[in-house]
Amino acid sequence: MTDAWAMTASASAAAGGVMPRSRDLAALPLARRLAWQDYAELALKGHLGRLLDYGCGNGEFLSRVSDRCDECQGVDVDAAALPADGAVGNATCRHVPAGGKLPFPDDYFDTVTILEVIEHVASERRVLDELTRVLKPGGRLLLTTPHRGLLTWLDPANAKFVAPRLHRFVLCTILRRGQYYEGRFGAARRAEAGMIGDFTTDQAPWHRHYRYGHIRRLAPDTLETVDWAVYYPAMRALWMLAIGAGIVSRGRFMDIPPPASWLAYRLSRTRSLLGDQLVVLFRKLGASRAPERR
Repeated sequence: MTDAWAMTASASAAAGGVMPRSRDLAALPLARRLAWQDYAELALKGHLGRLLDYGCGNGEFLSRVSDRCDECQGVDVDAAALPADGAVGNATCRHVPAGGKLPFPDDYFDTVTILEVIEHVASERRVLDELTRVLKPGGRLLLTTPHRGLLTWLDPANAKFVAPRLHRFVLCTILRRGQYYEGRFGAARRAEAGMIGDFTTDQAPWHRHYRYGHIRRLAPDTLETVDWAVYYPAMRALWMLAIGAGIVSRGRFMDIPPPASWLAYRLSRTRSLLGDQLVVLFRKLGASRAPERR
């Protein structure tokens, strides 16, 4: 973590909370809009000990925080998303079956993250129970997920379920990304990986959204809430705008067009209950101890 990010974390703690405020985010010296990885990194302060990232994908988040860990482990149900050699930096990434028991003993990790994943699983309770099992008493569990708000209905991630033929036409014909479509949503992926996009086929797939109270009810009683926050108003609306720009340009421009890009930059630094990004930090009840440095 850079000095500027550490200062942002310290400012939030001094204000009585863990999650950064809008003024803290506005002070970050980054010439880009923020995303869930940024909110997660800022919420996890200090030494992380043994860390598990559930749904690690290509290991991007692990690579960002590995210098604060004694041990980095990542797991994902999508084998195709993992790094080719099973590692990123000093982090080990492995495939696990969906909804199964994790290959770790009880009370093993000091920190567990589940970032933009809970909305994809067949049973949120089962996953959170299993993550709590491998978390040490006193350890932290950080969760990020889409927030349920006024613009939930704009979520383009559900287009493939609402209008699958239109979704295929846009990707394959207009955006000319037929190979990408087949690799992510085609019959071969369903047959070989048991997945459609980021969803396993053992469920009725839908990109879900949550308020804090819903996540609190899904979490085990052994997890106490440390802090929570909502960020980035209109994120989904701006995402739809980027998709529209891609369709109009036939795939030549796939980003939020100016001047809306400036608005996205500012809104990504805004903490508001009208936001689209929910971040929750839990602590497991029990004897608390600091992660051991080795």
